[in-house]
Amino acid sequence: MSAMQSCDVAVIGAGPAGATAAFLLARHGYDVVLFDRHDFPRPKPCAGLLTWKSIDLLERLFGLSLARLSQKGLILHSCWNYRIYYKIKEIGGGRLDFPFHFIDRTVYDHYWLRTAGAVGARTIMGVAVTSVDAQTGRLTLANGLTFAARVIIGADGIWSKARRSLPGREDRERRWRVNLAGTIELRRPYGQKATSDVAALHFGYLPWGYAWSFPGSNSQTLGIAGLRMSRDRSIRKAFSNFLEDQGVDSETATHWQSYPLPYGNFLCQPASRRLLLAGDACGLADPLLGEGIYYAHASAAMAAKAIIETNLAVERVGRRYGELLGRGLLHELRWINFWRTLLFMGGAHRRYRGLRLFCRIMPKRLEAAVHGQLSFSRLLLR
Repeated sequence: MSAMQSCDVAVIGAGPAGATAAFLLARHGYDVVLFDRHDFPRPKPCAGLLTWKSIDLLERLFGLSLARLSQKGLILHSCWNYRIYYKIKEIGGGRLDFPFHFIDRTVYDHYWLRTAGAVGARTIMGVAVTSVDAQTGRLTLANGLTFAARVIIGADGIWSKARRSLPGREDRERRWRVNLAGTIELRRPYGQKATSDVAALHFGYLPWGYAWSFPGSNSQTLGIAGLRMSRDRSIRKAFSNFLEDQGVDSETATHWQSYPLPYGNFLCQPASRRLLLAGDACGLADPLLGEGIYYAHASAAMAAKAIIETNLAVERVGRRYGELLGRGLLHELRWINFWRTLLFMGGAHRRYRGLRLFCRIMPKRLEAAVHGQLSFSRLLLR
């Protein structure tokens, strides 16, 4: 058996959350090892939406302006117009003051991994982490290697090995699945059709969820996400109905991908002893529209900040991370969850009349809240 290796911080998962944490900590001088069970670049299904708050955060964390992100080929398409529908009936829309930007997650994630490596983070790719001990900071890899870290950051996604290593696993994982959305998505090439400049959301196909049509540089992304509320309203059946309304032929409709999505199952206790959870592993995604990239970067930055401020003091780092996350992301996610409840409760039955009224009276405030320029807690305040 090989000797145990050591490091200051072990980061499990090399997606946007893991790579962000590794970059910030390695740049600060910590010995960081970044693990992922996949070799990069790897395919990653995702709608790939960047809002204003995401662009703003990337400039503050990495010094990358919107222009530089475009120059590096990370932004593939930008969209200024949006529409909101009850199925195929338009109930809102307009032109955005700040556009939506779209990325390819395969390219995007690989870029941030290389960025972390460039500042000194060590990377071990293509080998799964098989066990995590939050008490001792030890982890074991599938190839038999073992590591001892002063702090572990679990950024290993929906089915996080790090999260499942915590006490109270059965009850927590049961609650986790209740608010885990099923997602189906496909990309339809434009062909002879001109590139669209409209991002559309379609409500009404699921009791607790929505469908979307997002433009791209050479294809249109069609998808649906929602909670599994009842067997007679399956997500696959709802997606078929949506595609039929969009005029998608049956042959195209067979080439779809399915993946889970955090949808209101964010954890209020994101740390335990030496372990901090970030991104999807902590359920940090918008419980209304499913946006996750911003929350991945932001939570990882907070985890790194907690480590730097406490200088890896085990007795304080988890508490400090919880404070940062609670005042920032969790506060906002609770408010978004509140608005989701108002929107979806009887929404399909009432044909989302409240949403339609809101889109008519205060469309710019709704746009600003989605982009993160306005908190959902102040949506109705002057």
